[in-house]
Parts: sequence; C-alpha cells; structure tokens
Amino acid sequence: MGPNSFLTTDWFSMTMLRLLTNPLEVTMFLNTRFNKDFQKEFAVGATVNIKYPPQFLIRDGMTWTPIGISEIQTVVNCDQAFGVDFTWTDLEAALNLERGDDRISDLYIRGPLAQIAQEWDSRSAFFCKNNLNNIVGVLGTNPTTFQAYSNAARQRVVEMAGDVPGKNGIIIPPSVNTSLAAPAAGTTAQFHPGDEISRQYKKGFIGVQAGYSWHESMSLYDHTAGTWAGAVTVNGAGQSGNSLTITATAGDTFLIGDVVGIGAVFNANPRTRRRTNSAFTKTVVITADLTAAGGGADVINFTPAIYGPGSPYQNVTGLPLNGATLTLFPGTVSPNGLTGKNGLLLNGGGSTDAAAITIVNVPLELPKNEQIARQQRHPETGMGVRLVKFWDPVESRMGWRFDTLGGYGILYNDSCGCRLLSA
Repeated sequence: MGPNSFLTTDWFSMTMLRLLTNPLEVTMFLNTRFNKDFQKEFAVGATVNIKYPPQFLIRDGMTWTPIGISEIQTVVNCDQAFGVDFTWTDLEAALNLERGDDRISDLYIRGPLAQIAQEWDSRSAFFCKNNLNNIVGVLGTNPTTFQAYSNAARQRVVEMAGDVPGKNGIIIPPSVNTSLAAPAAGTTAQFHPGDEISRQYKKGFIGVQAGYSWHESMSLYDHTAGTWAGAVTVNGAGQSGNSLTITATAGDTFLIGDVVGIGAVFNANPRTRRRTNSAFTKTVVITADLTAAGGGADVINFTPAIYGPGSPYQNVTGLPLNGATLTLFPGTVSPNGLTGKNGLLLNGGGSTDAAAITIVNVPLELPKNEQIARQQRHPETGMGVRLVKFWDPVESRMGWRFDTLGGYGILYNDSCGCRLLSA
C-alpha cells in the first residue's frame, strides 16, 4: 500500500478544478441483453452459453425431405473484475482531509467512478478491436473520403444482413475527424444534426450520417500487424470452422487482432447464401497469437467460423482450396509491422436481439454494517460499480473500495460490426 500525500487545504483555494474526462462512446453501442443471465437466483458460473437461432436449408419440389437440425452457440465470459482502492488514517483525516461530505464526494468518489467508467470504455474498444473481422480503410493511413470509409463499412454490414434496428454508431479518433473535415471530404453535405439531447449530453457527438451517429473517442486502440516473410497458403482443401492449417515461413507472426483474407473465398449473405458485392475476399480475425514453425502444420485460430455451401449457416461462397493464398490486412500495401488506430462501426447495440458484441455487468453483493455500501451506475457506459466505505479498528484507518464485475461475448461480429482502419 502506497503512502498518502495530501495537500494541506489552507494553502489552496477550496474551489476544485474540473475533473477532466474523455467522451465515453464505445460501451454504449454494445449489446446489454444478457445481463439478466448473470443475475439468476442461483450461481450460473463465469460463463453463459448462448445458442444462435437455428438456420434451415430450402427443399426443392414437393417431396418431403427432412434435415437434421444443427445448432451452434457462442460464449459470454464474465471475467473482468477490477476496481480502485485507497485508505486514510484517523490522524490524516483529522489534520489533512477536507471537511464536509460534498467535498469528500467531489474529491474521492467522482474521480474513481470516472476512472472505472473510462476503463470499461477502453476494454470495450480493445475487445471490439480484437474480435471484429470486417475492415475498411488502410492501416496506418487516415481516410479522406466517406466513400472508402464509413460508406464502405455500412455496405459490409448490410450485405451480411446486419443492418438491424438499435443503437448504431461510428466511433472514430479525433485525427480521422480532422482528416474527414477537409473540404474535399464534403463533411457538411454528409451530416445532419442530431437531437438536442444527444448534443447536450454526448461530448463526443459529431452528427448523423447514413443512419449512424458519429462520435469521437480516445478509448480506441492502435493495432500493430504481425509480420510474414513470404507467401502464406492454406494446407488442405475444404477446411471449415474456426481454424485453418496453413503453410508459412518459420518465424512468421500472427497476432491477436490481425485480419486475414482467404484467397478465392468470398462473403455469402447468410439468408440468400449468394456472394455479396464487396471486392475483398472473406476476412477473419486471429484470436490466438502464433509464431509459425514452418513445414505446413501450423494452425491459425480465428473468428468468425467459416461455413461453406450445404451448411445452414453458410457465410462464404466456398471453402478454401488447397494452396489458397492468405492476405494480411487486405487493402493495406505492405502491412508487415504497420501500426494504426482502429475506429469502429457497431450496429444493433442496446437491448436488441442482434449486435456484434455483448457486454454483461453483474451487481456485487453489498456488505452489511459498513459506513457506506451502495451500487452506482455510470450514466454514459451503463456499467455498475459497488462503493464500500469501511473502518479498520485495528489500524484506526478508513478504507474505500470501488469494485466492478463484467465481461464480453461475441454475437454477430461477421454481420453487425466493422473496424475502420486509420493512422
């Protein structure tokens, strides 16, 4: 435990500086429907398995031809626990601390709550960056037109049946807002103003374009691509699911969050099962770091799973051929080791049935007989925090702790989300 270093109050003005905070724009666009599954009267454990609706194949003609029903599922993990702790002795309280509940609240409660809210927003951006497979833009380069950026991202989700009602948002770094604000981008012609409530309470709110509200955020993450020394190809035809056996050069690196295109395999709309119009081949995102050993036996793991013709969950035009070429970050020339920010398009957030990513938040038990024990919910992120103030009679010390518990899961990352690459 670190020592306290209080500023003696009578040397300073009692007027406190404004608490500086970033706009929190990512978490509010995630799905929250499954919170209730972690709040049963019985313990459900750290994970909840969620079934996707079964899909069906069409029969031709009038001959009754029953098929087996095949179900798939996803997992929501409640594995994110963190908080803020501090303490002061009775002597420090008597000689150094400010007086009055309002001052204590301003100085020592608002700050931890704001920091925890920022941490949730940052973790949400990190999870999205590592689990969304669709990309538009160029890694390491800021966009200059809407056509190649937000419009292309919206096209991806519409083509994959993901343009669903809900909270639809585009979250960008300030540098992209600056780039797109150039006269050549035609910013004023693209946006129309949002409602007064959005302008009043959403600090990062920019405007609405093509059905998506735009927001600036400092929570977004950079991604540094892996490095490939030469060609990387599929080793073995007809592979499906969440992994591929590949042939790579020893020492090639595949990093969590890397996006890989599969040669001659294209997106298929999950309903029509026909190829979409997007020019790039099917992209998947790496979910486990790998340094290739070479020799043709390396296996990459990724999301989403690929399903070929004949599957009720078909999402590609065909399964990979033996020797099909893989591409690191399609659309980026020489991506090896490049770093760039990852903006986000998120579709269908809130309590809707379909969204790219879900977030859960679990209330923690409130201890009895403490000076303060209550739950606080942050208005922007919606995430809850348990606040407990307690006295240690052995050390004659007042302790404070702020705790929060939650986690994430992938829902329809292939259909309801896209990463917007930039510098």
